[in-house]
Amino acid sequence: MRRKDNAVMAIGMIVLGLLLIVLKGGVVDIAMTVFAVSMIVTAILDFVNKRTNDGIIKAVLGVCILVFGWMFVNLALYILGAVLIVMGLMLLVNLRRGSMFEDSNRALNYIRPIVMVVAGACLLFNQGGTIDWIFIVGGIMLLIEGLLELVG
Repeated sequence: MRRKDNAVMAIGMIVLGLLLIVLKGGVVDIAMTVFAVSMIVTAILDFVNKRTNDGIIKAVLGVCILVFGWMFVNLALYILGAVLIVMGLMLLVNLRRGSMFEDSNRALNYIRPIVMVVAGACLLFNQGGTIDWIFIVGGIMLLIEGLLELVG
């Protein structure tokens, strides 16, 4: 039974990886729509079960996600980009306070904050392309993981 579960999990990872590669940022659209519709459906069920307050909250939330979904996502991505830039700059400042090549890995310590600043800048100035690349890389990693799991 365990082997069958692993095969199903591997096939699921392969399918999800292919979806992420093909649909890229469209996956977020689909996920937001599915989530909003599920909120509206549960709101209807709440109205049927006479839980009016819960139903109203879920219905309003579902409609807001359908109407304003991308605005919230874009706002969150701008905030994430700004936080990444600030965190990367703070790490660089802290690294500069110490001696530059104190140990052999000191130069490698600069890679993470620089990548954070670059990723933050990409999120601030090129959200669509950055999101697409994130989903493509994630999809490739899921595809490889699923294939390795299936072969193993």
